[in-house]
Amino acid sequence: MNFAKIVFLTLILLVAAGAQAGTIHPALQAELDGMAADERISVLVHLTEQADIAGLELQLVNQRATRQDRHLQVIQALQRTAAESQPALANHLEEQYRSGGILGYTTYWITNMMVVYATKDAVLDLVNRPDVDFIESNFSVELIEPVTMGMDDGPHSEMDSNRGIGVTPGLRAIRADMVWYELGYTGAGRLIGSLDTGVEGTHPALTSRWRGNHEPWNECWLDVLGGGTTYPVDNHGHGTHTTGTMTGVADDDTVGVAWEAEWIATNAIDQGVSSDFDNDIIVCLQWFADPDGNPFTVDDVPDVIQNSWRVNEGFPGGYTDCDSRWWTAIDNCEASGVVTCWSAGNEGSSSQTIGSPADRATTVYNCFSIGAVDATAYSWPYPIAGFSSRGPSGCPEPPANLIKPEVVGPGVDVYSSVRGGGYQDGWNGTSMSGPHVAGIVALMREANPDIDVNSIKQILLETARDEGSVGEDNTYGWGFVDAHAAVIAATVGFGNMQGHVYNASYGNAPIAGATVELLGSSYSFSTDASGAYSGSAAADSYTARASRAGFSSQDVAVDLVSGEVVVQDFYLNDIAGPEITDVDYTLATTDTYGPYAVSAEVTDFSTVQSVTLYYRINGMSWNSTGMVLTRDTYTGSIPGQPANTQIDFYIQAEDGIGLESTSPAGAPGDVYSMYITEVTYSYEVEDPEDPGWQLGVAGDTATTGLWVRVDPNGTMYNGEAMQTDFDHTPAPGTLCFVTGNGTPGGEPGVEDVDDGCTTLLSPTFDLSSADMAFVKYWRWYAEAGFSTDDEFYIDVSNDGGTSWVEIEMIDGNQNFWAESSIDLNAHITLTDQVMFRFLACDNNNGGLVEAAIDDFALEVFSSGPLAVPEDEFVPGMTRIAYLLPNQPNPFYPARGATTIQFRLRETTDAQLQVYDVSGRLVSTLHSGELTAGTHGVNWTGKDDRGHAVGSGVYFCRLKVGEFEQSMRMTVLK
Repeated sequence: MNFAKIVFLTLILLVAAGAQAGTIHPALQAELDGMAADERISVLVHLTEQADIAGLELQLVNQRATRQDRHLQVIQALQRTAAESQPALANHLEEQYRSGGILGYTTYWITNMMVVYATKDAVLDLVNRPDVDFIESNFSVELIEPVTMGMDDGPHSEMDSNRGIGVTPGLRAIRADMVWYELGYTGAGRLIGSLDTGVEGTHPALTSRWRGNHEPWNECWLDVLGGGTTYPVDNHGHGTHTTGTMTGVADDDTVGVAWEAEWIATNAIDQGVSSDFDNDIIVCLQWFADPDGNPFTVDDVPDVIQNSWRVNEGFPGGYTDCDSRWWTAIDNCEASGVVTCWSAGNEGSSSQTIGSPADRATTVYNCFSIGAVDATAYSWPYPIAGFSSRGPSGCPEPPANLIKPEVVGPGVDVYSSVRGGGYQDGWNGTSMSGPHVAGIVALMREANPDIDVNSIKQILLETARDEGSVGEDNTYGWGFVDAHAAVIAATVGFGNMQGHVYNASYGNAPIAGATVELLGSSYSFSTDASGAYSGSAAADSYTARASRAGFSSQDVAVDLVSGEVVVQDFYLNDIAGPEITDVDYTLATTDTYGPYAVSAEVTDFSTVQSVTLYYRINGMSWNSTGMVLTRDTYTGSIPGQPANTQIDFYIQAEDGIGLESTSPAGAPGDVYSMYITEVTYSYEVEDPEDPGWQLGVAGDTATTGLWVRVDPNGTMYNGEAMQTDFDHTPAPGTLCFVTGNGTPGGEPGVEDVDDGCTTLLSPTFDLSSADMAFVKYWRWYAEAGFSTDDEFYIDVSNDGGTSWVEIEMIDGNQNFWAESSIDLNAHITLTDQVMFRFLACDNNNGGLVEAAIDDFALEVFSSGPLAVPEDEFVPGMTRIAYLLPNQPNPFYPARGATTIQFRLRETTDAQLQVYDVSGRLVSTLHSGELTAGTHGVNWTGKDDRGHAVGSGVYFCRLKVGEFEQSMRMTVLK
């Protein structure tokens, strides 16, 4: 239990520490009174010193601080307070830990507190310390579940309502569509946080805009329930629905208010009320306040968090009306720039039914609670939903603050995304209305990125359409939210800036995708296909900068005047060669005839003049051939080569003004490689059954759908194929491995995988003499019904099945034959004990799961004497060094390092470095003399400054004298 001190750059204001001892919450005291001295309990210990965030926030408002400045100063203030005031208490807890009074503790900075797991006597001892202010019970929370509203089965089943709805009635009711079409705001560039049951990250309405697609996963997904997941999951379904309402969009359905916003999420609410030691809510609020752990960045911090959880006095654990144990953490999270929205609850229609913390009323803004109306079956004004919780708050605050909720939104028969990749209506609750308001906040922040939290809330109140009694009331609050009016109000006092960005190097052609930013602010605008941009910003004097990758930037002074339009064009100079993307080729093939196709997309704003493919055989001299444009793709070919040939290649392109580029960017030092292989084993599942293949193993738990070798009988579900009705092998082939085999046209759930996993096990293969080996097979995997967490694993072992390494995992429906081709060197060291297993698993929720395997093959590559470039070649001589593929590859830094091995023929100086695809040096792993032989170096996925790199392709380059060799590596988060 180490306590790490953190040094910060700015001074902060602290509430003066008193010398008196702390106090114990009455509910906790009552619980302690009934305990024995050595009984254990988890408590929250609030320290006396607290950062004066309220005072700091007032300063920031008066300074008109940007969101970036606000976040930096608030996070540093909170972390400095914790770092300076917690060590003494931490040292005391460490001493008590050794004596047995303290069983564990966790420190926090979002509010200066610790969660302590201790005996009763140890807790009573803590309250006497002058650095302890207040001790109360630890807590957990409960999801605000949707209500049925007369439906027999609650929200519709996951197999219903996959229709395309277009723009949902709720979005039209809040006038979000008017914001998109009239004002041009869609949430682009903004970030939404979901503190819910998680999110199904693969859902088509949400998957492309998870921030973790381009940033480290641990900044974008927090699994606090101990599942160890590194990609968003939702084992309940609630969070997928609410996140869809905030930011969901697909081909047929716009279900989200801010459908171009990105999202991050946690799963803390997928649990019942209990006192545990995980302290999930505090963990989540602290994480949302600074997901990347860097106060100097704000792009990782969400603009808004939707909360669909609460407690009330009826829950076990000493909860009370106006329960205050979260308040400081919520305030500090909001002070850092994050708006928090709170569903009012579904305990209506009686008065004073809002749970905590939504019933908080210390100001007119906290906590900002949202009730529900039926905006689906009625026209304006919308009737209140019978379940919507009402005010007033029971808090001991001024009467003017007690009216609840603050506003209402659509919460009846809400249509949004659900687990399994589909959509549903029939969801009812304030959990459905809250996300509508959170989405509006994202639209407001797109229009005005620096608008502060309380200004956003005030605008939502002022622009709400009044319902019920005139003015604020305890049923509708201030009324029904109006996205259009709120966004307009957020830009009062703004001026407009518009114009074009042109390519000055190539006839002033328009530049799409350029950025125009107002330096020193958070305002930025992007150009469309015609090079045009437009946007609004607070009236002021700015330096405007236009930039685009591959061009020099241009700065221009502009003065924005409220209500006026400034037209400003930019002319940028092209400074880079063409952009080469989507390079496609076959990594390994047994085809010795060729040719071998290589393709890539090549673009340039100054036109593409030429594209050339350079290739070499076994490290010899370079050859070249032109690449031809077909539609949007350039294609070239390499002549056929004998088996066990290594072909290295790269692409070079030139634009219309003579600028060149290559892919890989470091070519010819960095190259792509393909291998001409030989088949060492092939099994089409047609011959008499290979005795080496095993159908099922000890430990399998599936009760049906066990692996068999048959001519498959197809099954269908809702018009979709589940079990295939044909194998993959061309005629006259008929057989393949499948999971169970029912009758032709039979029910899809009769012979599918149920209640666990079933294993198909391969024979043992000797690959010890190969330099490289590749496994190829054709697979089928169908998943439907209630299946959302089922999976198809393919693993490899190099020790005869004692240990296994995952080489592929399919966790969504892929009901078609697809080929997998996998480089085994990226996962294991080749031995004479290589085996494969195929596990089809029905996990947790029952559903439909079918898998099939056909046409399994192993291909090997053996280089023999290693070739060298011609200018180094001497008969009988091997090259001075040889770089081996890193293992594992791809690799996940969170799971451990990747090992890079290389061989040296003699003692010599060697340099091993990592570069990104742009040719930028990322890390030097070794530089200096090494002895002859094989060496291994680990890379943890960090650059030379110790910062974690993002997901993507990197190149490891070995340099020995004039010799260079590169290998491609893939980092996944």
